[in-house]
Amino acid sequence: MLKNKTTFLLIYLFGLLWAFSMALPSYIQSSFLEQFVGVRFVGLLVAISTAVTLIVQFFYPRVIKSLTNYRTSILLIIIYIASTFLLAFLGHWLMILLFYVIQFICLNLFSVNLDVFLEDISDNRHAGRVRTTFLTVTNVAWVFAPITMGFLAKGDNYSLVYIVAGLIVIPVIFILMYAKRNMSDKKMTYKSRNFKQLLAVFERNPNIREIFQVAFVLRFFYCIMVLYIPIYLHKYIGFSWDELGIIFTIMLLPFIIFQMPAGRLADKYIGEKEILVVGLLIMMTATGAIFFITSTNFFVWVAILFLTRVGASLVEAMQEVYFFKQIDGHDMDLIDLFRNVRPFAWLLGSLFTVIVLEIFPIQFIFLFLAIVILMGLRPALLLEDTK
Repeated sequence: MLKNKTTFLLIYLFGLLWAFSMALPSYIQSSFLEQFVGVRFVGLLVAISTAVTLIVQFFYPRVIKSLTNYRTSILLIIIYIASTFLLAFLGHWLMILLFYVIQFICLNLFSVNLDVFLEDISDNRHAGRVRTTFLTVTNVAWVFAPITMGFLAKGDNYSLVYIVAGLIVIPVIFILMYAKRNMSDKKMTYKSRNFKQLLAVFERNPNIREIFQVAFVLRFFYCIMVLYIPIYLHKYIGFSWDELGIIFTIMLLPFIIFQMPAGRLADKYIGEKEILVVGLLIMMTATGAIFFITSTNFFVWVAILFLTRVGASLVEAMQEVYFFKQIDGHDMDLIDLFRNVRPFAWLLGSLFTVIVLEIFPIQFIFLFLAIVILMGLRPALLLEDTK
């Protein structure tokens, strides 16, 4: 199953650390940005960040091909650490905008590096187990990050959250240096197709086209939930950051409970399609219910948010497994395009929220989000079943 077990474990380790650093400020970023641009324009600031990311990420495969995946990863991590520290200490909104954009770009680009490393040492026969195990390991970080964030952000001390997020990633540099011999990919030949050739891939393989659409819906969901659930629960419902840390920790447990069993189930028995559809239905129902809930009861919100992530965890695992069963490690251009779905979804999602908040109260965002998830059922149902 694995070409190099040590390399595989090291990828898991620095994936865990990277995910923790990424997750730690994720749920306070909207409140942090709100201090500088106001709640209505948080979405616009994120839109700017994602627009720049899309441009940079389009050229990223050429950078990896030129410098190698290993060297690009080291450079990217150093830039990320510097930008995260600067976010913690700068107070002018223009500087915040600049380094938020840089940090946002790094977060998106490094996911491509991780994919290339992981795809190079795994095979399609075990793709479900490999990918869902990796997702589970990184999602452990996402589960423990909110409760850590709640402790650090007491008194709205957002700068401390960013400082710790930067410190966590420093060991990743040394892990990569230690693993240089096994992770270096100087001899790796990557495909580099132009836009017209990539479009032809979508025409020849409708499964790739449909799974891209499902991935877009999932990332759109993440954008809205990450940016506006914390603001909604903190500012409008009235939960403290201590309480939100606990709520978000419980909310994220499905990512470490369900993804590995779902991956094994998909590999051995029923394939990804059925699990994907079930996940979308759960996501849609639970997200739509948020619009109707006015309770301030802690357990009510724990339950409904937990259900949203039950659905999301299944969708995330299955869209990941399905996509990587369609390609191999040489398809870096397709991998990069697949990871471009995230900033593209965040761009449209953030612009979407700016428009909605100009017309409706904030809770309407979640009702419209449920409709978007409903639209994701069609491409999921059109996928060719792998079993």
